[in-house]
Amino acid sequence: MSTLLSIENLVVAYGAVEALKGVSLDIQEGDVVAVLGANGAGKTTLLKAISRLVPIKDGVIKLKGEDLSKYPA
Repeated sequence: MSTLLSIENLVVAYGAVEALKGVSLDIQEGDVVAVLGANGAGKTTLLKAISRLVPIKDGVIKLKGEDLSKYPA
């Protein structure tokens, strides 16, 4: 299987507060994925970053090998 979604060292900040700090993951085609965590752990921020709804401070998000940073939400 090939990599569908790849996230490398993702950092997202709201002002001076970093909500995500160095998140990395690879999702292969056909994988079933769940994002779990406590309130305030960054689950929604991760999904908003993947969807390009919040600005990314650092890191790379690739969909099928293509960098998503050049695309709007």
